Amino acid sequence: MSFDLLIQNAHVIDPAQNWDGPAEVGISGGKVVAFSPRLDPTGCSDVRDARGLYLCPGLIDLHGHWYEAGLFGINAEFGLNHGVTTAVDAGTAGFANFPDFRRTVMDHSRANVLGFVHISFMGLHAAFAGELANLVYAKPVETAAVIERHRDRAVGVKVRIGEMMTADHGDAALEMALQAAEMARVPLMVHISKGANEREILDRLRPGDILTHCFHGRSNRIFTGDAEGLIPQLKLARERGVWFDIGHGCGSFSWESAHKAFEHHFYPDTISTDLHRYCVGDPFCLTLPVVMSKFLCLGMSLPEVILKTTLAPARALGREGKIGHLRPGAQADLLLFEVRNGEFQFLDTHLRTRTGIQLIEPRLVVRNGLSYKPGAFPVELRELYDCDQFVFDFVKSSA
Repeated sequence: MSFDLLIQNAHVIDPAQNWDGPAEVGISGGKVVAFSPRLDPTGCSDVRDARGLYLCPGLIDLHGHWYEAGLFGINAEFGLNHGVTTAVDAGTAGFANFPDFRRTVMDHSRANVLGFVHISFMGLHAAFAGELANLVYAKPVETAAVIERHRDRAVGVKVRIGEMMTADHGDAALEMALQAAEMARVPLMVHISKGANEREILDRLRPGDILTHCFHGRSNRIFTGDAEGLIPQLKLARERGVWFDIGHGCGSFSWESAHKAFEHHFYPDTISTDLHRYCVGDPFCLTLPVVMSKFLCLGMSLPEVILKTTLAPARALGREGKIGHLRPGAQADLLLFEVRNGEFQFLDTHLRTRTGIQLIEPRLVVRNGLSYKPGAFPVELRELYDCDQFVFDFVKSSA
């Protein structure tokens, strides 16, 4: 068998195959066609020697904002520059503008872009105006109908619950989002932040639903002061099949919260960026490899971090047959990377610093069988307006 692309001599980490060691991957026609400790390079015009590097499935960022019609959105090819071959939008569009999101972004991006549809008809439009301050904006029937018409790209329903988004009617917003998800037969992703009632939310979530920002650290009420350390709803929800996602962003990741949870052996199921206009630059300069490196800093192993950014999010999306693994027949999405050793400073969203000793750095991205150097896609960010200062002031005031 000859290949379009052959990657040799890599240390492969593929949790789907329980593989952590030397292997070679052959690609043809946009698919992985061979996986073995040794493959014959005869007839392959593009052979890459990956000696000293790691190879894993293309990264899946379960939570980002990739629709630039709102103030949060950025180009999904920013993530592709850093190894994210599947970029999942977390409700930047609602039912009214999801078709435009598909037409202008999903159908043209070199990244594989999927999306949760916000229960608010207009999606996530601005940080300074809660999208569900008025519940008349929530439309379960229409949300479910749009998901039905876009099954190949729409993966679930999104709702944000907290005092800035839902004021004092978070319970009603959750109920309407659950209605939409049940009608469409898809998962619900629930954003929690200051003002959310984690106990009540966790009691309502169904198997396959996703709680994002699980370590946000802003009056995070998943913790207790007793010996148990964590509210009982966490264990019960996990046993029921609820997923727990990071969603770092610029306001939703705390070293202290993560450390407390780890002390009680409670780990996230998926690691994601919540990448958007406000965290792509200073001071956070987020990429998914940077967020992954923060979890190496917290003591996770490299295979665990790879699991939570490949196979686990693929399973959460119900798409593990196509993405998140390197078995023959998989979509040829891969990341070749180096783990640098040294001293690296990492921020949480409370502007607290920890020093890590490892940093994941992409060296080659393969998307749908085509190889790219990291940073190959020029991405222009929208200009910042006066009203955007609200977000940066919030970060500083709560640090």
